[in-house]
Amino acid sequence: MKEIKIIIDNDVVSKYNQYYFSQHPRATKKQIDKPRHPSINQWCILPRIQMNALKQKWKLFGWWLINELGCSNMQLDNFDIVITVFFESKRRHDVDNQVPKFILDSFTESGFIVDDDEKHLHSLTLKTGYDKCNPRTEIEVITK
Repeated sequence: MKEIKIIIDNDVVSKYNQYYFSQHPRATKKQIDKPRHPSINQWCILPRIQMNALKQKWKLFGWWLINELGCSNMQLDNFDIVITVFFESKRRHDVDNQVPKFILDSFTESGFIVDDDEKHLHSLTLKTGYDKCNPRTEIEVITK
């Protein structure tokens, strides 16, 4: 078994936004503002056009992240994923609202994984935690 750990923290988000602005000099709004996937409560109520725009932002971010880590085209095909979201506050958060749909789609798009279907991704574990000083998302991909 092999484990690949991906950490999305404020430094990664800042680096991505710098990259984005260098590619789109006329843009003024940050594409990614927090080191965690939008909650299902945030994106499921959006009108379809806005939902697609949000999905596209995260797809581009995930693609950039995987390329930045040198993990593109790994084509992982037999794996489990554990995702832990560390929030900056102790406010109550529902674990099941942290579904990483857009991140998993970007992993497929970048070639990091073959697909996020049941033939390739065997289990997806969601966890939450608290870290006031370093809010982040930790993604552990365990290959078999």
